[in-house]
Amino acid sequence: MNTSPNKDINIFDLPNEILVIIFNKLNMIDALYSLVDVNERFNRLVFDRLYIHNLDLTVKSSSNYISSINNQMLDEVCEKILPRIYHQVNKLTVEPHSIERLLFTTGYPQLDSLSFINFQKETFHQYLTGNTILRFLLMDQIKHLVVEIKNETTAATELSYKNTLNILSLILFSSKRLTHLIFSEWSSEEPLAISIFNHPTASCVSSTVTQLEIYIDTFDDCLYLLDGRFECLTTLIVNIRKISMSKSNIDNT
Repeated sequence: MNTSPNKDINIFDLPNEILVIIFNKLNMIDALYSLVDVNERFNRLVFDRLYIHNLDLTVKSSSNYISSINNQMLDEVCEKILPRIYHQVNKLTVEPHSIERLLFTTGYPQLDSLSFINFQKETFHQYLTGNTILRFLLMDQIKHLVVEIKNETTAATELSYKNTLNILSLILFSSKRLTHLIFSEWSSEEPLAISIFNHPTASCVSSTVTQLEIYIDTFDDCLYLLDGRFECLTTLIVNIRKISMSKSNIDNT
């Protein structure tokens, strides 16, 4: 690199090591949208396996609110970039605006980690029960799963609990290779606690999950998760809304 005072230095003069550091500081959307096809050197760096393996096209604001990318960027990624990288992606993050085009139109042979962000409960339930591609992924590929349900109300009704547990049960039933699960439901910026103990018929059972992270209602729910229904569980990370005297005896194994 020429560092003489008579020559201005621009980004093309920087060594690859510095460019990689810069790329990693950028939002992935900005990197892909702005740098792909600038030149062959940039393409090699942007499409490097270590960089492109985690495809996250969500936008996070300064307040940590996650939103979707605009249609122009989504078109660019789906039409010009995704066909060149799909076989390298093993982690994918989708939200309601992008799921149809990112997840259901392209196969990802290496995909084993999947995150669903900002989904309404009813919409996500429909995908779980009606989409064959998603069912195939959960059954045959996905080992790490993050599900964030976005609820429009904070009302902790019995029906709301039941619907949330139905989704959790469907995930566990469908996911035959799942080892790590993070499951949460949010209203505005507040997490909503899940009551498992009050719905003993919910079939929240897994023979493969080793790590579970979840927000629950009471300490009874925590004990209920440890009654043997997760036979391979080694790590349980819970936020508990309230801790009080247990309501009944639970076969805590």
